[in-house]
Amino acid sequence: MPRRLLPLIVPLLLLGCAGTVRLDRPADFPNHASDHPFFDLHWRLERTADRVEAVGLVEASRVDGILEVTLELRGLDADGRVVSRGLGRTYGLGPFLRWQTRPFAVSLRPTGQEARFELEVWSYDWDVGRDGDGRNGAREQ
Repeated sequence: MPRRLLPLIVPLLLLGCAGTVRLDRPADFPNHASDHPFFDLHWRLERTADRVEAVGLVEASRVDGILEVTLELRGLDADGRVVSRGLGRTYGLGPFLRWQTRPFAVSLRPTGQEARFELEVWSYDWDVGRDGDGRNGAREQ
């Protein structure tokens, strides 16, 4: 093996020995919603004394070229009235394509009147620099 490759290979070997990074998958979350025309949501609720947070993944199950998705977490009382709400976004770099996922977190401060919580897509941003074929604005002549 050439000596100049050694500085590149040793760190990779050490990373492999340190263990693997666990990436969440849609199946890792107990709550799922697939009623949006473009996205499936996979999440769990995490509660503390002063916060409720939905943590999960947005899956672009029926569309390509989304840059960001904004989600709304709503707390509803026993009569179905919204008594608390919060917005959060997906995070990651660049657009995500069909069947890819992006993590998100959205939290709210509960009022104490919540009987249940709902999570929905509030808005989303397209990657307007892309053509429908996934190429960045370039067309063959």
